[in-house]
Amino acid sequence: MIPALKKDSVWIGLMFGLILPIVVYLLLLLIYQLMDTMGLFSDVGFAEDFRTRTLALIAICSNLIFMQTFRKLNHHHETTRGILIASMILVGIWFWKFGFKMLQF
Repeated sequence: MIPALKKDSVWIGLMFGLILPIVVYLLLLLIYQLMDTMGLFSDVGFAEDFRTRTLALIAICSNLIFMQTFRKLNHHHETTRGILIASMILVGIWFWKFGFKMLQF
């Protein structure tokens, strides 16, 4: 096992909680673009930022799966707390970028 994963630290949780959604977002964006070039998806009828908004939200939610798995397998509560803090920061950024525009009627 990686030695960094054995430590129970909020900072390690913050690091993983910020890196994992970025990696998941990039992978989802790559998959979406590949499927779009094959003609499997259409943006007709959706808002202009629907793809970015949805993929970012799914990437943030990937932290929840990682957090639950990490907590159950390793019982590192401080690391889990760091992942949760990172998730809340990312949700705040998502809401600041997309939420206010969605709330305007």
